[in-house]
Amino acid sequence: MNLENRIKDDAEIVELYWQRNEIAIEYTQQKYETLCISISNNILSNHCDVEECLSDMYIATWNTIPPQKPNSLKMYLCKLIRRISINKVTYNHAEKRDTRKTISFEEIETDIQQNFLDDNMTDDNSHLTAVINKYLSCLSEKRRAVLVLRYWHSMSLFEISERTGIKINTVKTILAREMQSMKNFFIKEGVYKSE
Repeated sequence: MNLENRIKDDAEIVELYWQRNEIAIEYTQQKYETLCISISNNILSNHCDVEECLSDMYIATWNTIPPQKPNSLKMYLCKLIRRISINKVTYNHAEKRDTRKTISFEEIETDIQQNFLDDNMTDDNSHLTAVINKYLSCLSEKRRAVLVLRYWHSMSLFEISERTGIKINTVKTILAREMQSMKNFFIKEGVYKSE
């Protein structure tokens, strides 16, 4: 199916995000992924970093639309991928940073980290770990594997795809959806402020 023939303009894609319809990510990929890869590659010149930034961009798009309702999805995505790629350069060049051992939490935006109700929760980790484990236990084996491989083992999307046999685009969709779902779960469990 050629998605581009069905969705003609950005407003329709943005509306799908507002409806929390995952097909919005596929339409976004079809229409703007090449452009976003080009922007990120010009900043990073590293295929693995570009792939990670692209994934972060899709997650950020899913997490910010709504409440955002951009008039130009193209400009919105260009701004996101540029910011995420520049942050990745800064992150990679920080003193004493070993990128091989660091979990890729760039996907969890700063505002998410600041909204935990117990300021000490992220220092201690025991309560947060229990809530995360509770969430993971509710997921299908496939979705749980994608999250654990990404956030615990810091695997790239390609590595996750190879390990699980799930297409890369599906891995991206699972990550985007589960990040929002996990945030909602945290709110329900009383450990996160609703916005």
